[in-house]
Formats: sequence, structure tokens, C-alpha cells
Amino acid sequence: MQFDWEDIRYFLETERAGRMTLAARRLGVSHTTVARHIERLERAIGTPVFERSDEGMLLTETGEHMLAHAREMERNALALGDRLGRGASEELSGVVRVGAPDGFGNAVLSHILPKILRDNPGLRVELVPVPRTHKLWKRDVDIAISLDRPQTGRLIMRKLVDYDLRLYGAPALLANPPKSVEGLTNYPFVGYIDDLLYTGELDFNRLIHPQLQTVYKAATVKAQLDAVRAGAGLGVLPCFMAHQTELVPLLTDEVQFNRRYWLLYPEEFRDLQRIRRVADFIVDAVRISEVPFVYQ
Repeated sequence: MQFDWEDIRYFLETERAGRMTLAARRLGVSHTTVARHIERLERAIGTPVFERSDEGMLLTETGEHMLAHAREMERNALALGDRLGRGASEELSGVVRVGAPDGFGNAVLSHILPKILRDNPGLRVELVPVPRTHKLWKRDVDIAISLDRPQTGRLIMRKLVDYDLRLYGAPALLANPPKSVEGLTNYPFVGYIDDLLYTGELDFNRLIHPQLQTVYKAATVKAQLDAVRAGAGLGVLPCFMAHQTELVPLLTDEVQFNRRYWLLYPEEFRDLQRIRRVADFIVDAVRISEVPFVYQ
């Protein structure tokens, strides 16, 4: 029995994506092209490798048996390319969707990610805000930037960067700046919407003082930054977003937070060149960037 490697490649991408339409988008081809390769593979085998269902493309028993062998073929093909010196220079193609918190996505990734396209015109990159509970393992995104380090799941996890947050206020609101944390109860505050917090790591106002009066709440840090600049209240903001504004840092020794971003992607994507290269690009670009992640 002979197989066409292209059919195997499309089989793997469909299994990872869960749907032919999503596999087609990631490969940069039409849905009919994906369907044609899967049908040709099934004809060669003589039995279906996928079951079509409302939940997407589910592997049949035959498909399950094929999966490990197909992944091994992919690893060998990539290893051969690396050994022949094409691993780092070969042009990338297909789609990579990167999910990130809105602040980091807008202030950092939106400036970094377009640069990888200069040398890879066949690559397609999608930057999306991380939803309240991103489903990395269900393919909402291919690569996720996360504040939380998952304790379970087969994921590649890489520390991306540590960053500082401080309390800021607009000059117009600070005729009489607070002298202590207790004095902050006399000021209005800006913060997150409680039931939309996707991680307790962002519940800063409660950590500062239980009696703070949060008068303006928003689901995104960009909206909070705008509200603080407008004088709606004081707010805890990432230093890398607030440093180029007119905002004044307050009580920097008493009110300080440090958080960490992680870069995550499924372990099964380890050998996908486009995922691996985009992940490496993000890590390297963030680490050499001049963005002031640490309070200065």
C-alpha cells in the first residue's frame, strides 16, 4: 500500500484543526482541496479515517491507528529538512493564530508579529484577543500568551517575560496625592469587571485594599488605561503601557505587582515548522525589545 505524503500532511492538519474548513484556512488552501486529499487517502486505505459529526472531524479506529505513524513521518520529514540545512531558511506557509491578552497584544505583539512576514510572504498570521477561557487544546488558537501557567495538559510552555504594574492617576485627579494605602479609599478607582476576570491574577483593586471604590469597570486593560487618562479614577496598569503617557505613578513602594507571561502551544505542534518558528520569533523579539516591562 502506497501513500502520498501530501495526503498524510492534510490528514494531520485536519486532525489538529478538528474541521476541514479550519484545516484549509491554516494551510492556505480551499476546503475542497483538503477534502480531496482526505478522500484520496481513504480510497488508498479502503476505509474512512474520519467520522463527520456536529463536533467536527473525529478519528475512526483506523484513523487513530494511523495517527502515531503519520506524526512519526512528519517528524522524520522535518528532521531531514533540518539536516539538509533548510530548517531555518525554508519559507513558511499556512496560517498561525496567536491569542494574547489585549494589553500585551495591542502594545507589544501588534508591533512585533508583522515583521516575520517580511521573509515569509506565504505565511498568514492572525492576532486575536485571548477569550475569557481560551481553548488552546480545542484550536481556538495555535499559540497562546497566558498569565497562568497550566498545571495540566500536553503543552509546550515557555516563559516569555516578567512585567511590572503600578498604580497610576491622571494629573488632574491628583491635586492632593494620596500619602498612604489607607488614603486610597478617598479616591475613585478603575478596574476589571468581576465576573469577566479570566484569572485572579488581575484582581488588583481587591489586593490593594478591600474598601476601594471602583466606579468604572472594563473588560480590557486598554479601556481601563483610557479611563484613567480621562480622570475617571486611579488604576493599576502595566508599566509597558503607561510609560509613554502623562499618567503619574503613585505609592510605588507600597503598591507594586509583578506578573509573568507564558507562551504556550500544544505538544503535538512541536514539529510543525510554522508554529515552532513563530513561537521562537515571538520569544526572541520580546526579549530583545526595548519595551520597558520593568518599572523604572
